[in-house]
Amino acid sequence: MSILLIGASGRTGRLVAEKLHAGAMPFRAMLRNVAKNDEFKLLGASTVIADLEGDFSPAFDGARTVIYAAGSAETEGVEQERLIDRDAVIKSVDYAKRHGIHTFVVISALLASAPERSPEALRHYAQMKRESDDYVIASGLNFLVLRPGELTMNLGTGTIEIVSDPDTPRVPVTRHDVAKVVVEALKIGLVNKTIGFAGGNAPIFEALAAL
Repeated sequence: MSILLIGASGRTGRLVAEKLHAGAMPFRAMLRNVAKNDEFKLLGASTVIADLEGDFSPAFDGARTVIYAAGSAETEGVEQERLIDRDAVIKSVDYAKRHGIHTFVVISALLASAPERSPEALRHYAQMKRESDDYVIASGLNFLVLRPGELTMNLGTGTIEIVSDPDTPRVPVTRHDVAKVVVEALKIGLVNKTIGFAGGNAPIFEALAAL
């Protein structure tokens, strides 16, 4: 399996990279900063230097699966939300189709289930996530749209709860467990699903296998 990991140096992307390495799943890390090359080579990855604001289509050469793990930071504002959470996802899907990619995985957000009911401060972010999710789903590619709830940097528990309603208060989910969901879903060949999840008590493999 040849995987392109977009957003590899982000908070969640870095954890996805570690779990791909631990699972002996070859991948290419797309990086903006060349100074991070060596740290990803230690994880067994090949690397490509590219920027989401430019033409990054060459990064897709030879890949079969794409994981889009990039995301705007909480303080970056609406322009970065538009760029990273919507426009770059749409560009990635278009590149994927041109390169014959088999499966496209995007890490979205539970708020994207109903942007209009999101807290006002997060409504634009949620709407950008929803628009990119819809584009992925309609692309004709095999897809996985993963929608975790509130994220933390705590150590992973290895357990989640599958959810669909963004309004009910949920237990936050760790970024470690989000990364594990990504890798486990790929291992079992889960495709053409939109999966909302939060912290919970179900072992990740069992929760995904039940889908």
